[in-house]
Amino acid sequence: MKTTLVVFSSLCLTSFFLFGCNDDRKQEITPAIKPTNDATAMANEAWVLINQLDQVLYSGQKEQLQENIREPLRELSTRWRVEVKMTDAVTEGKYALCRKSLTSLDVWTRAVMDKASDLAVKQKEYERDKSLCKDALEHPELGNTSPK
Repeated sequence: MKTTLVVFSSLCLTSFFLFGCNDDRKQEITPAIKPTNDATAMANEAWVLINQLDQVLYSGQKEQLQENIREPLRELSTRWRVEVKMTDAVTEGKYALCRKSLTSLDVWTRAVMDKASDLAVKQKEYERDKSLCKDALEHPELGNTSPK
């Protein structure tokens, strides 16, 4: 009898905590992001971000590069992959060059952090990718491929 009472009490307490009316445990449900074939907004956001962040490297500031540069770059790059529908390899058109400039800025930042011997090469690769991104933004007719 005592064993039954202990087991029953345990079940009651467990169910109260698991299924109780505790509002703190409720989570807000938000609709999923609708993928699109339009990379224009992401490319423009990438352009603004890389112009803000590369100034840190050009000025020679080397503290907190992980938090100040790499994390924002990776966050935008991840959002890009999630939000822009990738139906085929050319969906982004030339705007994919702006996503590449995010990656090359990240590579240059990592080279600075690691004091790599090919630092100048990484910087030149970034500057090349940045100029290609600029060209894609200045010529939007070459940007997105039309959806199929």
